[in-house]
Amino acid sequence: MAKIGIALGSGAAKGWAHIGVLNGLAKMGIYPDKVSGCSIGALVGAAYANDQLDDLEKWVRSFSSWDVLGLMDLSWRKGGLIGGDKVFDVIQNHIGDLQIEQLKKPLIAVATDLYSGQEIWFKEGDLRHAIRASCSMPGILPPVKVGERWLVDGAVVNPVPVSVSRAMEVDLVIAVDLNGQRRGRMQVLPVDMTCNKPSAEESEKALQHSDTGFMDLLARGRDYVTHLTDKFSSGKESNPGMLAVMSQSMDILEQRHKRARLMGDPPDICLVPDLGDIGTMEFHRAEEAIKAGELAVEQARHQIEAILSGH
Repeated sequence: MAKIGIALGSGAAKGWAHIGVLNGLAKMGIYPDKVSGCSIGALVGAAYANDQLDDLEKWVRSFSSWDVLGLMDLSWRKGGLIGGDKVFDVIQNHIGDLQIEQLKKPLIAVATDLYSGQEIWFKEGDLRHAIRASCSMPGILPPVKVGERWLVDGAVVNPVPVSVSRAMEVDLVIAVDLNGQRRGRMQVLPVDMTCNKPSAEESEKALQHSDTGFMDLLARGRDYVTHLTDKFSSGKESNPGMLAVMSQSMDILEQRHKRARLMGDPPDICLVPDLGDIGTMEFHRAEEAIKAGELAVEQARHQIEAILSGH
């Protein structure tokens, strides 16, 4: 029977579509044997590789915009807008305190050496460090020190890690490209800022999750958040904010690099969910992203079946 590798690409909040893709493949009776992941793809790939995809899906489907904001430990002095400790603590609680080699399926997570530009493959060692390094979007999350290296997002060098899957000795590779459709908008803080007071529903949500810092956030009020949004959000196209400029520039560079790499080493099957409307930090839109991933599989069903029948 053919060994299938799946290469899960980068894409921040669009990455929940990977859950939909894996669910869609499962409905077809297809369960990839080996996983390579970059950035959000490494996170979802780790959950899949440890048979915890259902748990991850349940968690992310419960997100509201306030939940996402509550996981952002804002930091100005660590090389990123967000410190990252809080969110990765929660992720570790969901996936476990594991070594990569303890996962039930082989996984390789891709990161980038900040100074040499070298592509780094995590095949073993601490799973949390690997995921955090792979997800460290420049400017958003701080680089991660592993040994003598400072590591950032694997998307800088290999946004859709088909080459990594090939190296895992599989018979065919299914790739998931989250940025194959038109580029979406940058939204740094995914909260509706049109009102100054939180709604009753948001307040109740905060009370239910007070251990994650929502009450502290509410106590400061939305004025503080509005100030941050004014400073760092995308603004108008004619006057984009700092992070919007950085994000869109990174996106352009990644797109060009990705196209070159995929032309040189194309996957056997490339799935491209339609996610253009989901913003970079809109992690609360999991339901839409997951549905887009499932639809991408359904639309490619005949192609997938034809290619698999030839192996």
